[in-house]
Amino acid sequence: MRPAQQSHLLEILCVLVDRGVQFVVAGGAAVVLHGIQRMTLDLDIAVSPEQTNLRRFISTLNQLKFIPRAPVPAETILNRERVETLIREKNALVFTFWCPGEPYKQIDMFLTRENSFEGLVADARTLNVRGRKVLIASRRKLIEMKRRVEPIREQDLSDIRALQTIEKASQNPDPAIVSTGSIP
Repeated sequence: MRPAQQSHLLEILCVLVDRGVQFVVAGGAAVVLHGIQRMTLDLDIAVSPEQTNLRRFISTLNQLKFIPRAPVPAETILNRERVETLIREKNALVFTFWCPGEPYKQIDMFLTRENSFEGLVADARTLNVRGRKVLIASRRKLIEMKRRVEPIREQDLSDIRALQTIEKASQNPDPAIVSTGSIP
């Protein structure tokens, strides 16, 4: 990550780990953590839906001065029925938190089952970030996630190509990635 990104994204990751929040990093930050040079300012994460963990997550965001971008309380994420309503009625894919004093700081928590903590943690990679173990989505999962984006953006296509290139050069490549010859 570039120095400007390191200061806030890595700080957020470290505080979440220090507070015991269970999560998996995905999106652009995970792409960067896999070694791909690209710009990203927000943090996309899948958070374990266990109630104690979600409360710990909300408490940590409060400590960091993050608030929901939408005019709903952060505690909305504690109620799966309310989350399902957001997904169904508002087509929400993420619940966004931001820092009003520093609006470039944004955390998107995945809401949908296809980008869930359970779906990402099984083959997540562990990365050491400033002495802390951080789970990041595997290259295979990141490629799957990016292929599902509609409409797919040029940045997503670029990320897919870069992730496939890294996978081909890897000591232990995932055959599902290497054998994929084309981008969606």
